[in-house]
Amino acid sequence: METLGKKNIKWFFLLPALAYLIIMAILPLVWTLTLSFTRWHANVMPKPKWVGLGNFKYFLFEDPRFWHDLGFTCMYVGISVTVELIIGLILATLLSQRFKGKNFFRVLYLIPMACPPIAVAFLWRMMLHPDIGVINSILTSIGLRAVKWTTSPKVAPFTIIMVDIWEWTPFMFLALLAAFQSLPTELYQAAAVDGASSWQMFVYITLPLITPVIVTISLIRAIDAFKLFELVFGITGAGPGSATESLSYYVYLIGMKWFKLGRGSAVSWLFLAVLLILAMLLISRFKKIKS
Repeated sequence: METLGKKNIKWFFLLPALAYLIIMAILPLVWTLTLSFTRWHANVMPKPKWVGLGNFKYFLFEDPRFWHDLGFTCMYVGISVTVELIIGLILATLLSQRFKGKNFFRVLYLIPMACPPIAVAFLWRMMLHPDIGVINSILTSIGLRAVKWTTSPKVAPFTIIMVDIWEWTPFMFLALLAAFQSLPTELYQAAAVDGASSWQMFVYITLPLITPVIVTISLIRAIDAFKLFELVFGITGAGPGSATESLSYYVYLIGMKWFKLGRGSAVSWLFLAVLLILAMLLISRFKKIKS
């Protein structure tokens, strides 16, 4: 009995964590999945009404706004993650060299990532204001035209992308810098003896060795970027019109603004499905590269 008690005591210590997981994660998932099959306008209807797959059919076949938001989110993720990776790779390459003051620049580049996303959004909103923003003031002072950063349907999406690149390139830089510092120096010494150029060393030694890191951080950033909300909320409010409306912001509008809890739950599950598909595609790509 004493031995049995010692074996089971580990489960006793796990109970608080399991209870937290069930209450805070599993039960809400089950609840939202149940709600996704109902129509419930909470401030009008006292009880939800069962509609089966009606909510999913609505978003997939009848709601162009869903597809617009999905398209904008995919464009945002593709451009921002790609540019962040390229700039992060360049910065990591430069700052992995030995020169005076490199530690100062390493810390400096990490500041944007350390700021709360909503604070970043409101900071850039003030800086990019079409009339009183400091960016347009600088442009007009040197003879250039002011840009409608947040009020033009063509410019506003790229404004969101630009701010995201500024905020999250440090993440790519930090991960890639750590990867650079873990590379074996013997390979580079042997390549130098054989007469390889710096570019050849980068292409044939560095890139193959850091490819797993590149794929991993790209996967992490893509999934995180797909949940775009703070920048849209703080900078453009999804405007002008719905030009910068992301899928996360659409979920927020349906569930928290319009109180359509059934449809809000359904679009949340569709959002989760898109994230899972994206993750599986990137992981399968990673396995092919690794093999």
